[in-house]
Amino acid sequence: MFAQLPESRIHWIRWILTIAWSLIIASLFYDPATSAFTEPTHPWSPLRLSDVCVQVQGRCLAEQPYPLGTTVFWGVIVPSAIFILLVFGHELWRRICPLSFLSQIPRALGWQRQFRRENPKTGKVRYELAKVQSDSWLGRNHPYLQFGWLFVGLCGRILFFNADRLVLAGWLLFTIVAAIAVGYFYSGKSWCQYFG
Repeated sequence: MFAQLPESRIHWIRWILTIAWSLIIASLFYDPATSAFTEPTHPWSPLRLSDVCVQVQGRCLAEQPYPLGTTVFWGVIVPSAIFILLVFGHELWRRICPLSFLSQIPRALGWQRQFRRENPKTGKVRYELAKVQSDSWLGRNHPYLQFGWLFVGLCGRILFFNADRLVLAGWLLFTIVAAIAVGYFYSGKSWCQYFG
């Protein structure tokens, strides 16, 4: 179904998703606006806090308005990505994934790592893009690397990312830089196949 969508339309969808994702990450660093939606006096927001205090060890703690960046990320972005993947399949997800799109930046800029190959018989020189070889360490062990990455991400969410939005922003930026670095070192969609 989505294979018939022209690449130009998919390209626009990737741009929109990547910009939206970037805005969510930026809001984790600085967000003066969305905490207004959690104010108890907000007229229509379903996220507004109640005026009732929360009892913690016999003390009444008043709820404080909070920015919505992490709530949107964990409550909208992540479930939407899982929904798209499970309902529409891997084919659509691999075409619109923002990390896949960002990992292609070095290729788009012509900065991708290349190897100089010289034919010993003719002396002709050609340049080839670096590829993950199936007999290399990464080619043989990428399922373990992916599972380890998933384990670190899940444990990190429980221990760190949910507690501090700056840590979540740092993790997301680290992941973006890692995807771009993999896109520099290896051609194709190596990030998706071997890391993500």
